[in-house]
Amino acid sequence: MSRANRGGLFWGALLTLLGLIFLLNNFNLMPARLIEWWPILVLLGGVWLFSQGLAQRRGAELIGGSVLLATGGFWLLVNFGRIDQRFFGPVLLIALGLGILARSLLQRR
Repeated sequence: MSRANRGGLFWGALLTLLGLIFLLNNFNLMPARLIEWWPILVLLGGVWLFSQGLAQRRGAELIGGSVLLATGGFWLLVNFGRIDQRFFGPVLLIALGLGILARSLLQRR
């Protein structure tokens, strides 16, 4: 199986799983507190994408992975009342900056 096929399988499965979670929640078929953990799936996607960027030395995956990691972490902290929405802009800028730094450091080697 090619890398493109594996990537498509991963992202397709992740999006399908997220959609099923939200659908089950809309029909009140999810345990009450379980829905708060859905950003873990976004974090897993970010870890996967970032690791692919490191392994293949591709900058786009590093930037995308850092954004997904920051966004998933942000949503998880919002769900548990640790931070509020006003932090999203700075968190996103930090994630983009770190992704660009990682890309430029990786390309220098």
